[in-house]
Parts: sequence; C-alpha cells; structure tokens
Amino acid sequence: MADTTTPTTDPNDKNVLGSIQENYLDEYWVGKTGADKTVTWLYLADGITTVTPKYTDKKKTAAYMNGGGQERNTVTGVTSSYDISGDRSIGNPAQDDIADMKQKTGGQRERMFRKVQWVQEEDGSLTPNAIESGMGTFSDIDDGGGAADDNGSFKVTMTYNATPTVIKASNPTDMQTALKDTPCQNAIILGVKANMPTDNGNPSK
Repeated sequence: MADTTTPTTDPNDKNVLGSIQENYLDEYWVGKTGADKTVTWLYLADGITTVTPKYTDKKKTAAYMNGGGQERNTVTGVTSSYDISGDRSIGNPAQDDIADMKQKTGGQRERMFRKVQWVQEEDGSLTPNAIESGMGTFSDIDDGGGAADDNGSFKVTMTYNATPTVIKASNPTDMQTALKDTPCQNAIILGVKANMPTDNGNPSK
C-alpha cells in the first residue's frame, strides 16, 4: 500500500508530503483502431516488468547581447516515449498485437497508447489521478530470445506522434468517459474498490 501522510495545520510548514505510489499502480493500454474507427483497448501488463518514460528535448542555443556572453537554451520541442520490457507472454492480446507489428512499417506500426495513473487510498481503494492518451509508433520490437534456461524476452519503445492528451482528476466527466474503455484492472487484481470521479472532482466512495 502507498505511504500515507497527515498534513500539519501550521501555516509555516512548507514540508508538503505527497503520496508515494508503487509503479504497478500505473496501468498501460494499447489501443487498436478498427475499420469503423472504434478503438479496442488491450491491457499491457502480463509479463511486463519495467516501463521507463523518456522525454527528449529539442533545444535551440543562442548567446544574446544582453546575456554577458552566456548561452541560453530554449526548448522548442519534446519527444515523449516509453521503453517497455519484460518477459514474452505468448497469448496475451497486447503483447501479441505488438509482436505482430515487428515486420511491418509506416502506419501499421501505429497504435493508440494510454497510461492511467491510480492512487491508492488509506482504505486500500484506488482513485484515478490522471489519464494520458495519444497515437504512438511502436519501434525496436524484441519478440522473444535469450538464454536457453531463461524466459523469452519482450521489449518495445512507444513514441508519441504528437503531444498526448492528459485528463486530470479536476475534469471528472472526461475522466469517467475514458475509464469506461479502460477500467481499473488493479482493483480486480487486488480485490479493492475503484473510486470514480464525480461532478465536484472528488472521488465517490
């Protein structure tokens, strides 16, 4: 369970303690778009051991006359990606779909991608905090392989094609709509309640 803290009432206390969560509470989904434009979301978790986000900045460097000769960096673009790795789970729909792309090119390497960030409450229930979604390209696919006495490996890099859409808990209507397509899986796995956002932005218990 996540760490829990009790804030003080001292107005001079600036040591604000957040809630440190375990990584497994983040849920990742791969969205396959059908001919009718509907998206079928596949839960990407079985066999996955590590998900590492990367944010690569594109920068412009210039030294201005009023900068004392010091160069200034300006970020002009950001490439967001996730390195995903673990053991190959044959028969898992999400892994199988990604593995099937390894010989394909262009738009056939594209899928919707979603990350749902869940926060565990003191009673063990889970509350959605943010949902990140966007179209991405899947590259550098590793579908099995390794030592004879080891599990087959699985690796892929998902790179967003554009800045993803982020839904915060302060937007409960859009968040609840998104969660209908990608419901909380950890609530089922852990046997706890998944709190849903309400119109006032507070989770319903």
